Amino acid sequence: MKNFIALLMIFAMLFAFAGCGEKKILRCDNCGADVQVDADSNMDDSWSIYCGTCNVKLGFDTLISEE
Repeated sequence: MKNFIALLMIFAMLFAFAGCGEKKILRCDNCGADVQVDADSNMDDSWSIYCGTCNVKLGFDTLISEE
């Protein structure tokens, strides 16, 4: 019986993790590169979106201080 419950728990975890990691593709406003965001994010093309490289080039990476 314990093996059956453990097996059910494993399947439940697999189904829970199967939904995680879905991404949608948006475009960088500076260079046009693909930027992946979570599918359940409310971000869309009306936002100002920059890829990691453009964040560094434009200096936006320094706006957030890491303490």
